[in-house]
Amino acid sequence: MGHDMNHADKTALVTGANAGVGFEAAAQLAEDGWGKVILACRSVEKAEAARAQLVERTGKDPFDVLAVDTSEVASAHAACDELRDRGERIDFLLLNAGASAKDARFNSGGVETTYASTLIGHHVMAMRTLGDGVLSPNARIVIAGSEGARGNMPGMNLHDLNRIAADDFDGDLVGAIEALCRLELPAQTKFIHMNEYVTAKLLVAWWVASLARKLPSGITVNAVSPGAVLSTSFARDADAMMRFVMIPVMKVLGPFMGMSGSIEKAARRYLDAADFGDEETGRFYATAHPRKLAGPMGVQTGPEHFNDARGHEASFDAMVRLTGVGFPESVSIRASA
Repeated sequence: MGHDMNHADKTALVTGANAGVGFEAAAQLAEDGWGKVILACRSVEKAEAARAQLVERTGKDPFDVLAVDTSEVASAHAACDELRDRGERIDFLLLNAGASAKDARFNSGGVETTYASTLIGHHVMAMRTLGDGVLSPNARIVIAGSEGARGNMPGMNLHDLNRIAADDFDGDLVGAIEALCRLELPAQTKFIHMNEYVTAKLLVAWWVASLARKLPSGITVNAVSPGAVLSTSFARDADAMMRFVMIPVMKVLGPFMGMSGSIEKAARRYLDAADFGDEETGRFYATAHPRKLAGPMGVQTGPEHFNDARGHEASFDAMVRLTGVGFPESVSIRASA
């Protein structure tokens, strides 16, 4: 994958490109010969600092910078205005940014930042770049997923949104998701950040399935989990037992057990998805082995909650309500939607 001839005239945009898997993905895009790589970070200063490091590492400078805080609707709009005004044409939109902190924090619209940074700004960017003609006719949209969305990881529990909707919202799943994103559910009285993180990533998988049914033929969208990477940011938000005992052990044993992988392989998953065919869309890709967190990647057809068509549409519709941005009227929704 990724020869200079294939991508020399193409543009990629990476959110959260100044650190972690996003930084590594930007480096690999340059190394693979992409003509332009837009580093979308929370500030121009962060993006310029990343650019300097990336130029030093790769010996190339296809990089451009863009300021965007993906937790804020207004910031996402401003970034999209800039992309439109610059006349950009994006072939690979990599929506990698996301934040998860131990304490609850909220964006200016009252949405908790785990949900906001993961989906709010990314929804706006996907809709705006599509509606503004910034996405190329054969663009690939990839958004960061998580192995935890499968619901089988210890210490990370998905909220049962269908049950909550039935019990507390008269069956209104969209309303339940809106309340979830604002931490207004009874189950959220105590903030457990990993529960919110994995539930946000389930919403990502649902959002992708809904959007794929609407997009014009030729443009695809998939959620891709980079796999478990024991990054510094993960360690920073972990408790003492995890930070001083589990993570050091996993760094040694994880790769052999299929429980953690390298950041290089994590980023490569994203880049592999940039070369998927037109028929590969609306899917959630994660580690193929259901009980491992790293290794070969495959489509996740189970657990059954991934196939919840009502959940797919509710996740998309909740993002429309929370952002005020719907599917662009200028773009025909595919007949099969």
